[in-house]
Amino acid sequence: MSTIKQFPNGTFQVRISSHLLDKPIYATFSTRAQAESHGLRIEGLLAQGIVPIELIEPREKGRDRNSWPISHCIAEYLRNNSVPVFDIKLLDTIRPLLSSVSTNDLTPDWGETWIRDMKRVENLSPSTIRHRYGALARCLDWLMRKHPGIVAQNPLRQLKRGFSSYTEEDNKLVIAGGKKPKFDIERDRHLGIDEEQRILKIIESMHDERVFFILALESAMRMRECYTLEISQINLGKRTIYLDRTKNGDNRQVPLSSVATSLLDDYLHRNANQIKVRQGRIFPFWNGSKDERELDNTTRELSRVFSKIFSDAEIVDLHFHDLRHEAICRLYEKTTLPDVLIAKITGHRNLNMLRRYASLRGSDLAVHLW
Repeated sequence: MSTIKQFPNGTFQVRISSHLLDKPIYATFSTRAQAESHGLRIEGLLAQGIVPIELIEPREKGRDRNSWPISHCIAEYLRNNSVPVFDIKLLDTIRPLLSSVSTNDLTPDWGETWIRDMKRVENLSPSTIRHRYGALARCLDWLMRKHPGIVAQNPLRQLKRGFSSYTEEDNKLVIAGGKKPKFDIERDRHLGIDEEQRILKIIESMHDERVFFILALESAMRMRECYTLEISQINLGKRTIYLDRTKNGDNRQVPLSSVATSLLDDYLHRNANQIKVRQGRIFPFWNGSKDERELDNTTRELSRVFSKIFSDAEIVDLHFHDLRHEAICRLYEKTTLPDVLIAKITGHRNLNMLRRYASLRGSDLAVHLW
């Protein structure tokens, strides 16, 4: 925020403070209008998470104006790029934790220390560490390309393979601190045919939930990708759904199976009036708000609804996201599509991650043996 003070000599001093600044910043002007204009401009930038270069001061001897705080680097990256929502959340989490770090600190030793602290101090899981690493690494990659004078190297790209796993020394220190070491847990929950039938019986009269469930299972779409669907995204003639700005930030076309096409065709005709009232939104679960808190609330509520459905069907340890895992497995089982084409359907950038999803049942593999 900014405050203005008038001095006896007739000048006006504006004081600007923010959690993004190490200390309050002062500037003096000959008129109140100039001071107010300056304060409003700086406040507007700070509200967006942007620290103007003129406000960045060296923190210690040897630092110069070519050194940016990491918080400013993140703000510039977000301001100049179309960043996936998932990365935005991660960077918003990282930013305050690295408030004392500047680009002059970006050395391989710093990178190793940051990863080590996430294990020993924050006690994060390996997957969470990799997510944070990836979001910040992509930010620093961009800075290296656009501002090579600010970021000359990306130390995160120099970390050794397996950096997120807890070492024996990490385990000892975590245990000594009264916490438990974290391990990678690859979820491998399949949906049995009998379980699928029990779920369909429970939701037989719940038309919206029934279509939602089958669509997720047939398309391998994520929950949010399903409940935010709008009529303009669906092309039944071409049997495709167009997804804009998915979790990883890409656009993609999702091909529809004959089951999904028939299902949607019937649902759209039966619910044409309701969909019109909802301004094109296919399902009633979402109010149309793009606010992240509203979207998160919708995800939580739908997860709760389906958790109860699974429980009523007497199914244990099944999450809605497991349907995506099952759908990907079925793409491998029922088609001869190579990994790269399945990745185009599912939206995976990393084929190794896709193969982790595609852990086929031993019984399904056995039928191909002699």
